[in-house]
Amino acid sequence: MPYADWIQQEIDFGTHSFYYSPWRAYMDTWDANRWRETLGIVFNVNPNEADATAQLLSETGFTAARVEINWGNFSYDDPSRLDPAREQQFTTILQALKKYNIRPLILLNANSGNPVPTKGWKVQLVKAAPKDSTEIQVDKTDGIVPGYTGLKGMAYQTMYPVITGCDPATGICKLSAPLPKALSAGAIELNKLIVQPMSGTAFADGTPNPAAQETLDGWLAYVKNTAAFVKKIMNTGNPADAGFDLEVWNEMTFGSHFLDINNYYLPKLEFSKYYTYKQGDREITGSEVLLPHTAALVANPKNNLPGVRVISGFSNQRPWDNGVEQWEGQSGFSRHYYTGYMDNNSMINAQAYAKRDEPTLNALGAIDGTLKPNSSNKIVPGTNYVPTHIASFPEYWFSGYKTENVVRDLQPFPNSFPMHFRYANPGNGKQAEVWMTEGNFDRQGWSKSIQSLGVAATDPRYASLMHSLGAKTTLRSFAFFGHKGVQTYTIYAAKGGDGSLGVIPEAFFTALAEAKYVLTDSVRAKAGPQLAAIANVTKLMKPGVDIENPRPLKVEEWTHKNPKVVVKGNGTKEHPDIYMSQDFAVLPYQLAANKFAIGYYVVTRDVAQVWDVTKNVADPARYALPPQMFTLTLSNVNGKGAQVQSYDPITGVTSGLGVVKSTDTTITVQVDAVDYPRFLMIEEAGEGPVISSPVLKKNANGTAELTFVSNVDGTAVINWGAYPYRQKGSFKEEYYQDAAFQKKVYERRVSNINYNKNLPPQTGSYRWGGTVIPEFSERYTFLAFSGACNNELTVNGRKIINPCAGLLRGEADLKAGEAYDLSHQYVSRYNSPQTVMLYWGSESQPKQLVAPASSQGKTVAVKKNEKVTVTIPDLLVGEGVKISLEAKGLTTRFPRWDYDVRGVLWP
Repeated sequence: MPYADWIQQEIDFGTHSFYYSPWRAYMDTWDANRWRETLGIVFNVNPNEADATAQLLSETGFTAARVEINWGNFSYDDPSRLDPAREQQFTTILQALKKYNIRPLILLNANSGNPVPTKGWKVQLVKAAPKDSTEIQVDKTDGIVPGYTGLKGMAYQTMYPVITGCDPATGICKLSAPLPKALSAGAIELNKLIVQPMSGTAFADGTPNPAAQETLDGWLAYVKNTAAFVKKIMNTGNPADAGFDLEVWNEMTFGSHFLDINNYYLPKLEFSKYYTYKQGDREITGSEVLLPHTAALVANPKNNLPGVRVISGFSNQRPWDNGVEQWEGQSGFSRHYYTGYMDNNSMINAQAYAKRDEPTLNALGAIDGTLKPNSSNKIVPGTNYVPTHIASFPEYWFSGYKTENVVRDLQPFPNSFPMHFRYANPGNGKQAEVWMTEGNFDRQGWSKSIQSLGVAATDPRYASLMHSLGAKTTLRSFAFFGHKGVQTYTIYAAKGGDGSLGVIPEAFFTALAEAKYVLTDSVRAKAGPQLAAIANVTKLMKPGVDIENPRPLKVEEWTHKNPKVVVKGNGTKEHPDIYMSQDFAVLPYQLAANKFAIGYYVVTRDVAQVWDVTKNVADPARYALPPQMFTLTLSNVNGKGAQVQSYDPITGVTSGLGVVKSTDTTITVQVDAVDYPRFLMIEEAGEGPVISSPVLKKNANGTAELTFVSNVDGTAVINWGAYPYRQKGSFKEEYYQDAAFQKKVYERRVSNINYNKNLPPQTGSYRWGGTVIPEFSERYTFLAFSGACNNELTVNGRKIINPCAGLLRGEADLKAGEAYDLSHQYVSRYNSPQTVMLYWGSESQPKQLVAPASSQGKTVAVKKNEKVTVTIPDLLVGEGVKISLEAKGLTTRFPRWDYDVRGVLWP
């Protein structure tokens, strides 16, 4: 399976290996909107640069831009208004984005450097104060408010230490923490914040702390005022959409001192109660109540903010946020996955992993070596084998190098963290969006390496070299992250330096200033290769139409003409060689009922690898992967009479391709792949099947009604039943008080084996039994997700999973259409809610819950462009439908994935 899809399912099935996977299910196939929605950028330009830059970005295809309006940008004297200078700045920036149809994502933040409206002034320090002093003496105390006023310039916090008390007669002021450095007598600066940092709502003795509520009220006023300001400027005229989105907070590891008052106090203050927010059975305590409070404010119709999405930024740098635990009114959460060339940190080898003091998994999914406790009772990693290589590439976070990968939140089915997957939702059918509100491949480390080889930053070739690498990594980032399901990839940043994170060259902004900030042709010519490559893909996608349910393509076979080992193993099955063909990405987009643009490239693990040592260090050709010939067979596409071309968005060249073989349902072509996406363009001779306008509704008489339209004559098979697999059928569930299955308490029918920490908190044992009928004649992998190893699975009497005997996974060869008896047993030894879920998958079937056999379903003949209506007599709330439409051997489905939230009667 090409890299783009095998890594999803390989990680999901528990191996965390990047070596090999047998899975070949149909891939994600998106319409052209996926590309357009993906394009976002951090808009960090100056106001006088805003109009021309926004125009350039719009021409390139960007549809979203992140702009930070910090709480501290508001006026101290009138906190309902931005500071006048800031108001003019943001007005200019937002007007430019509106003018060129770029949707702003407004970052709501209280960065420590200027967290809230602040007033500053100077006083005279009467006498010097040594380092670590806990008091100072000033000439006058007018304006000082203990708890709200502190010293400026002593730390990143804008007031630190805080003045906790002042004697007006002597001018002696007590400090919240020792001075971090000595102060000489003379002028010093003070800052007074309009509210205190976030704190507990009651002190240790139970005394209420009114400052806590004052701060929370201040935040909500800031959110309202910011939203009103942005809405007024965007002025969409659309009653359903105010024209912007909001992100709550930015990166907990940086500039977040304001979230905890004890970042300003030493010794720390003690509290008995903290901020708490409750919603249903969920509760959150602490400063992160800002998120649900903001989401509730935006969702409240009284505030008139329709269409405004609220994205969590608290999640930027941690892995546990998920769609199941979203708050009402929250639309999604964000990640900040950066990569780059980091010298020794990009080197993968046994020494690097030994320093991490943790085990690795081999290609078979087993722990590599034997783990044993040492004298301190700490588990010592086994005899790890780690192949030595460089890992410096944009797709790093998809590859399984780290447990905290982004795959778990994007794959279209649950994984070993069951609340993490693409269609995760809190039970209301509102799918959580996964954003990247910052991300990029940082060239800084590579820049230093190039400069050390004699190419100075002032060398005219330097910027060209840096942005040539940037063109590849930016193109790869947008294509890969977007295709894997990231809602918007917001690249950091419009400005960021040629040798680091800048998308637009510094030369562009220099030329823009010389042209008095008018986007002339000569200025536009300085836009650089990164934007040029993105613009070329946008032009490629632009003719694409909206397709609600793209037809999924499948890679049947691919071969590399000259196989190359890219990571050397040690000759064992646990550690085989990794070939370049295993790092081959295929990313299909459907542009029309008969037209596809399929991205393909080699996911090189070292994007700055030297491929041609004969070229000069400053020549981009030195680092260009020579074209690699792959023979690629795709199915579910009509190859007969199809027109085929290849398009290179960096060079802008279109090339003809020869078709090796074609049938009514397949096409085989030879492509030259490089280390960035080229696009295989396929235009079929006739239209393939498309399902449009699918609508499921509940009728007043208790029945349900499904309607849809087909663009071709064909046959549709409709199934319905329990979500996610949407078909009727059941297993018998038995519960016993004892582990020996002797004392039965009850038995009942259940639609699936799907308990995510909701088996009752009781000891005992469970047995699920029933019949399964596979769709394909293939080897199936069964996987039990469970909080304990006490699982046993038999299929037709053969034991597939043994309890506590390694991974909870087993395989069986099954034949399509045949019935198999299945029995799954679980022994609970804990008085706490338990997790047990049983999945299966095969080469052609993506991972899904094991579905009990069902004879229910309906087959209907459909006519081109005629509305189809199917009455379903017994569809319950929480159940769903699926449609499989076939015409001339080509098939499409609604929905594409069983876990898709569409086509379900949600509560």
